[in-house]
Amino acid sequence: MAINLMEATIFAVLLSAPTPPFQCRLTADETQAICSNDLTMKEEAGGRLMFSNGISVEKNRKRELVFSNGLSSYFDSFGWLRFSNQYAVRRMETDIFKIAPPKVAAGSRQPADMLCRYTVPKMTVRCTPA
Repeated sequence: MAINLMEATIFAVLLSAPTPPFQCRLTADETQAICSNDLTMKEEAGGRLMFSNGISVEKNRKRELVFSNGLSSYFDSFGWLRFSNQYAVRRMETDIFKIAPPKVAAGSRQPADMLCRYTVPKMTVRCTPA
């Protein structure tokens, strides 16, 4: 099974907090991808994703996300997938997801939301400020 690049890119954002623009692309081996911040990922047996920072992500039997660093998630009443590190993700269209970074303290500059779009010909997901 080839890696789901959109999911893998979203996980890369959650795990590495890059600033936009940010992108991940499949390599010649469709079970491996590399991101613009040099974070790499590889799909292992059973669909588990192993990132070069040592963190793995997989889905359990209930299709819930299991992060090896303890990160957890839940859906809120507005349809956002919220993570324990304060990030939130929501599908906007078929190939577009919005990622909202954690809120910062008053008086600090809030990081921009990111829109991540999958492009088929280049097998790339590019995230830009929303």
